[in-house]
Amino acid sequence: MATTYDLTPEELAEREGFRVVPTANSAKGHLPIRDEAALRNALAIADVPTLLMTYTQLSGDGGFLDRFAPHIRPQLQGGGAGIPADLSEELREALFALLTRDEPVSDAFPSHATIRRMMDVYVGEHVAEEFVPLLLEQSGLTGAQGVDITARKTPPKDFKVLVIGAGMTGIALGAKLAEAGYDYEIIERNDEVGGTWYHTRYPGLGVDTPSHFYSFSFELNADWTRWFSRGHQNHAYLLHCARKYGVRDRTTFRTEVVSAIWDADGSMWDVTVRSLDTGREETRRVNAVMSAIGFNNRPKDIDIPGHESFRGVSMHSAKWDGSVQLEGKRVAVVGTGASSMQISTTLANVASHLTVFQRSKHWVVPNPMLNGLVPEEVRWAMRHIPHYAQWWRLYTYWNASDGLYQNVVMDPDWHMPDVSVSQANEHMRQFLLSYIDQHLADRPDLKDKVTPDYPPGAKRLCLDAGWFDMLKQDNVELETSGIERIVENGIVTRDGRLIELDVIIFATGYVLADMLAPMHIEGRDGKTIRQLWGHEDPRAHLGLTVPGFPNFFVLSGPNSVPQHGAGINILSEAQSNLAIGCLDLMLSHEGSTIEPRQAAFDAYNDRLDRQLDNMIWGHPRVKSYYQNSKGRLYLSSPWRIIDMWQLTRSPDPEHFSIGGTANASEPMAVQRRTASKPDTVEARSA
Repeated sequence: MATTYDLTPEELAEREGFRVVPTANSAKGHLPIRDEAALRNALAIADVPTLLMTYTQLSGDGGFLDRFAPHIRPQLQGGGAGIPADLSEELREALFALLTRDEPVSDAFPSHATIRRMMDVYVGEHVAEEFVPLLLEQSGLTGAQGVDITARKTPPKDFKVLVIGAGMTGIALGAKLAEAGYDYEIIERNDEVGGTWYHTRYPGLGVDTPSHFYSFSFELNADWTRWFSRGHQNHAYLLHCARKYGVRDRTTFRTEVVSAIWDADGSMWDVTVRSLDTGREETRRVNAVMSAIGFNNRPKDIDIPGHESFRGVSMHSAKWDGSVQLEGKRVAVVGTGASSMQISTTLANVASHLTVFQRSKHWVVPNPMLNGLVPEEVRWAMRHIPHYAQWWRLYTYWNASDGLYQNVVMDPDWHMPDVSVSQANEHMRQFLLSYIDQHLADRPDLKDKVTPDYPPGAKRLCLDAGWFDMLKQDNVELETSGIERIVENGIVTRDGRLIELDVIIFATGYVLADMLAPMHIEGRDGKTIRQLWGHEDPRAHLGLTVPGFPNFFVLSGPNSVPQHGAGINILSEAQSNLAIGCLDLMLSHEGSTIEPRQAAFDAYNDRLDRQLDNMIWGHPRVKSYYQNSKGRLYLSSPWRIIDMWQLTRSPDPEHFSIGGTANASEPMAVQRRTASKPDTVEARSA
């Protein structure tokens, strides 16, 4: 295994033939298609409803929509599986003729009414009007929606922004700061951009969001080789984006931020940075600071007694040592969360014996495409058939987003609240129980060990990468008695048994609640973020800004994560938009500082707490990393993704104080945005 995991993520991606290739986003330059054999092969295997969308958009002919509509259902009801073969073939022939003809294809963007109709037919259910702008943006069919970038005021040349972290969010920020005309620098601890996808390299590492959505809406990739990409492919993609948008050139590597201290007299941040190579410290004086350090950057310390005494090899999953030979070794993996399920299913094939120490049970969700390869014909379609990739991304997002929200909202009148929280949640539980029965009917001992007693979704759901099948292997043991201590030659269980080991892998998670640590962040009047938040109770306005900390933005901050669906990519784009919108608002009023008003901060957090009381993540039967030691949900966003997206289109002027202007203490009489402010929210209607 060392010969593979010694390679960099980019080298691994190159070995697999992974590339970042532009999608065919318009007819210009792609039509007519002359490689008729390749086109025939692609049309034969490509998704028929997606071909329907490309034909309708390119031809302007909506005649096929009414004919296909009765046969397309929502994804969980079979999608386009019921489309008659002769109708599919008729569409393929019509699209082939359109794509190969010499006459120009107008490719005019459809009217709003047509787009609405296309979306309804495509996903097999009604798409409410509120979702349309988000879908247009996130599919890549249009640019950012609800944002007028032409109305921006050009920032002063000496206005400087410092970004902390060059992961997915930092790269999105850099691209959008440059688009808005801001001068910025990124400070990054690692040797390269990519964040989690650069420094985390354990075997089996992958994303549990579909590849064709887990990317930026402004930089779609046509050539994902897997439906759910591996970690090194994600890194290769992010490195491509960082190079293309000039982010890498503006990043200072192997450097950490030590402190950021607000100078009220100068309305500037003094940011001290330290070189990890020389230890030398320097101070950057900047107008604004944006933290994009994300979540998975500080592995938890090992808290098991005796772990220092182990004479074999031990490592945290986030600090993988690719030089360690694991073939034929006795290996233990501590933990059974998402990382463990990816690592264990890989190591079980090479270790002489694998012992998985279960600390808590997790619901496991089947997905037949999790390990699947994208057929070359489909990749060809994404590269060459105009709009195919954009519509496929729309479909992917739709089925991994707010349609899942109903599963995490508690019904106060539900009659069996111990094991589920609503009818929809109970349907999910029964489906997952049947999946366990299907795989472990012949192993009742394992079935009892792995079946959770809490509602599905109360903790992070884990995708099945072969977990149940692995547990039945002869060389695998699921240990549930608990760990008493670690000794020099293995682990002693709570019932007194010694399990002898050569290697221990700790898949025990990250420090999440202690946001922004260990940096010293000091705002107005010498108040520090640690004094305000403590070590586990962070709060922000819209998960981004904090009173008393002007021109300071915490992306992926408190209560910003939509735990029910989608991916961090949409959060990165949305919060980047809002952070830049705040700077734009400040500069448009010739101010030098912007921060949320205390009343707005308090009102938002009151609404937040009320809605969190309705969410599954605080269920009394669970304790998870979503909660701090007092049980408060500090990480999860209780809103639908559409609500979060609407709230990040532009800052509400009445919620912010702008300093450095004559009327800085008064609300500004400027045009307010019209996005809704959620009190309680409902799932989309089908």
